[in-house]
Amino acid sequence: MRNRISAVSCLAVMPFFMAGCGLNVPQKELFYANVVDAQGRSRSGKFESNVIANIRCEITKGIYDAVNTGHIPWIAGYGTTVSLNLIWEESSNLSPGLTYSDPFGASKLFTLGAGLSSSEKATRNEAITFTLENAVLLEDALATRKARGSLDCSVLAPGARVESDLKIDEFIYDKATIAGGGVATTKTIDYPQFSVFQETLTFVATRTGNVTPTWKLTKFTANPSGPFLGASRVRTSTVIVTLGPLAKAASRAGPAELTLQARVQHDAALTAGATAASISSQAR
Repeated sequence: MRNRISAVSCLAVMPFFMAGCGLNVPQKELFYANVVDAQGRSRSGKFESNVIANIRCEITKGIYDAVNTGHIPWIAGYGTTVSLNLIWEESSNLSPGLTYSDPFGASKLFTLGAGLSSSEKATRNEAITFTLENAVLLEDALATRKARGSLDCSVLAPGARVESDLKIDEFIYDKATIAGGGVATTKTIDYPQFSVFQETLTFVATRTGNVTPTWKLTKFTANPSGPFLGASRVRTSTVIVTLGPLAKAASRAGPAELTLQARVQHDAALTAGATAASISSQAR
């Protein structure tokens, strides 16, 4: 999954001494506004829709290939819960410094240094969670292969704002290999041997910049060391994929739902991811 950086933010105008990073809610894209097209769809919304479409495609391909191994026929009755978490974080720091020097006699020098430090930080966090029925995905896979001849996820995003390289299909196929290997199982392949399969993918993109103008007069030196103005933008994308037994199929009353054990493990991964992101944010 690759995002072409895009919406004006503080980092884009660093050369012009804008010190507002961290004071406002971060924009989703750096150099492009989140415009709405003639069909009423936002630019960022279309990007996220492409990401979800590619994730769904990779899961579909993985389940189809896994079922066709003949090792885990029961995976067709399972479901797959996916959580997509997107975090944008912007921060800035202002550290002006001043040094005063006054000579006393021929060999002595008196120096006085003074400085000020200020920083701001703002975070934007968005999350999407959905559950798919593997049986429905298998039907989609058969229809797609009949229409196109293959399950090629790259056709979902022509022009390349998203590339389908998460390798979720490989993750699922690997689990089919485990289930059919005979070493990690105790019953025939007709019975589910594993309660939950889960994968977590995290991508962190960091951009930083700083400006340090220096003025040196007879007795004063402004900003003699360290950045005068700095800014950073961090984007964290996390995808959590959990396969487990299906407790409830989708209906008008609500979406599909995994069994309690699978939901607990998925929620635990979400909590761990949120905690790690918070700790990392505080450390920056």
